[in-house]
Amino acid sequence: MTRTRTSVLLTALLVVSAATAGLSGAVVSNSETTYQAQDDGLATVPVDSGDVFWQGQFLRFTAGSDNASEVWSIRRVENGEVGDLVTEVLLDGEGSAVFATGGLRGRYVVVNENEEPVVVGNGTAQSVGTVNEASFDVANQTLDATFTDLRVTNDDGQDARTDLRLESNRAGYRVFLASEQLSASEVAEVFSSAEVRDDRAVVTRQISGDEVLDANFTGVEPGTYNFTVFALDGTAQDEASITVTEPIEGTASLENTTVIEQRGDVARFNVTFDGTDRATVTVGSQQVGYRSRFLVRDVNGDGVATVVLDTYRAGISTDSPGISVVGEDNYTNFQLVTDPIPDVLDAATYPIEVSVGGTRTAVGSILLSERSTGGIQVWTAPDPANVGSPARIAEVATQDSDIAYQDWAIVQVQASGLYSYVQDLSDLNNDSTGLSMTLTQVGEINVPPEEVSLERGELVVDEENDQFFLVFDSNTLTPNATYSANFTISDANPYVEPGNGTSLVANFTTVPREVSLDRPIEVSASSEATLSGDSTLAPGTEISVEVANTGRNPFLRRSTATVQEDGSWEATFDLSGVPAGTNFTVSITDPAVRETGGVVAGDAGEDDQATETEEADETTTAGEETTTEAETTAEGEAGAETTVEEDTETTTEAEATAEDAATETPAEEGTTETATETTTVEASAPASGFGPVPLLVGVVALLTAAALVARRR
Repeated sequence: MTRTRTSVLLTALLVVSAATAGLSGAVVSNSETTYQAQDDGLATVPVDSGDVFWQGQFLRFTAGSDNASEVWSIRRVENGEVGDLVTEVLLDGEGSAVFATGGLRGRYVVVNENEEPVVVGNGTAQSVGTVNEASFDVANQTLDATFTDLRVTNDDGQDARTDLRLESNRAGYRVFLASEQLSASEVAEVFSSAEVRDDRAVVTRQISGDEVLDANFTGVEPGTYNFTVFALDGTAQDEASITVTEPIEGTASLENTTVIEQRGDVARFNVTFDGTDRATVTVGSQQVGYRSRFLVRDVNGDGVATVVLDTYRAGISTDSPGISVVGEDNYTNFQLVTDPIPDVLDAATYPIEVSVGGTRTAVGSILLSERSTGGIQVWTAPDPANVGSPARIAEVATQDSDIAYQDWAIVQVQASGLYSYVQDLSDLNNDSTGLSMTLTQVGEINVPPEEVSLERGELVVDEENDQFFLVFDSNTLTPNATYSANFTISDANPYVEPGNGTSLVANFTTVPREVSLDRPIEVSASSEATLSGDSTLAPGTEISVEVANTGRNPFLRRSTATVQEDGSWEATFDLSGVPAGTNFTVSITDPAVRETGGVVAGDAGEDDQATETEEADETTTAGEETTTEAETTAEGEAGAETTVEEDTETTTEAEATAEDAATETPAEEGTTETATETTTVEASAPASGFGPVPLLVGVVALLTAAALVARRR
């Protein structure tokens, strides 16, 4: 059934200007009705010079009965002057006319029969005036319609409810809603603010710029529904879609509910599934000016999907949403609920919501803070080491600014807020992100500095620890040269405040590969014979050391030494069977070293040497006893001489003791053994002045006593 209601003024307009193309009201159709945009009984809009009207409106004015039946015109304003004709209008018997703006956009003026601009106030011609005084504007109304939720359920619960958000550059307009899948009455049941008027679901209130219409899909059959929103008195319209489902069983949760990252980095969180393979994820909120929604699917069936939010790209546009899912899992139905943001995401807390079948099952948050620039350091690693990942670098690298030629030179830069847009070497030099990374060979006298291409190295990114590494094989660099690494982030970077750029510099030198041995080059004849030395090689480097003799006592031994953090090394060999005094040659392959050393007495002849040592100890002990007796007597004599002046009686007694000892003879004939009686003389600590002269006097006295004994024999 088709219904058409036409106002008297509209009938007059159609009669007067039926031949005018492109100026009629918009015609909208669905499966049930055909109707015109002006067909709600709404009054036409009076022309008012200096005002703004909207494309698709019907405008009216009156010039009074004195101008009845005259032909006036609507003309464009071009360069401040009356321009081309848009349409002619025939004034009715009361001097009134109505014209449509369906194809108009720009500045216009009402012109009388004399081609003079007419100033119109509230729909009534006032006077003839200038173009500037008489003109008015016709603008194109924008209209965007989006559902807050992409999916809803049809049960009688919260999951069946959502909002239809309307955005326009026009305030104070009316709309009606239509759907190809639903009748006007069914549409009005979904939207509580609409009612059926002439087979249309018309919203009963005026829309103010941005507006939210409540929607409830309880009882609606499952399926995807397209809704078109029309401006009631204009040509503006837009379409929004939503999927209605039955309640879904199962749940989904967040493995890490709080994610902490810096602006410009990548935020990751895991969605876990139980009894379902899909969940709707919402990131952000209206309060922070960014909100996106998308459906995550567990394609590989492992029960978890890792969602990645690129904080550098997120929210800038729907074409590049900044959302991805790791591996085989994926996401669909992305929707940027809020307007695109003008720049990059600000530091803020961004809520995360997970829902299944419209039921919210988990919440979390992304704490996005300001980025920072830390420091720069140089590390080295052994030539054969694998340094292709942050974990391997942590295992094998040592901080050092002297890099042995052929070893790895590793420049570490600690900085956060880079890893959304730094993944390749080329990303380190980018004017739009304000990044600059250079490696320069430092110049010398009459030799200018030379920049080294970063392509000689490899970029290793460590997002988790907010750092990256530039790894160079030093054999691609010049030996015995000094290099300067410079990292700069300028205020051209969107995360750096004006004037707060930062530069980091670190230097290193490529030095020759050298290994030296500690001298003298001697090892003990033992099972743990040790050679040691120093090296310029990277700590952790393994050195193969060989000792060999091809002469009278041939042997060949090999050992592996590891360079320590201070550059020292030590190699151990089993030389327990090698005689002391044997020479040998020490050989190291990389770098080439060849030296001569010798084996000295050590633990190798333990049994024989122990026996010799015991005999020597016994001989020494006997000698020490004899020496002790002589020294004791001499000390007694010396002590007596020293104290003559102090104690005459003590001195006489000491001399008598010495004479008795000297004149005593063996008890039996033929015995060569001499029995000596030792007298111990106690003495105090050496007095001041004790020295060589008193000792000499004691020795003379002892020799005199010995001579007397010989004479008596």
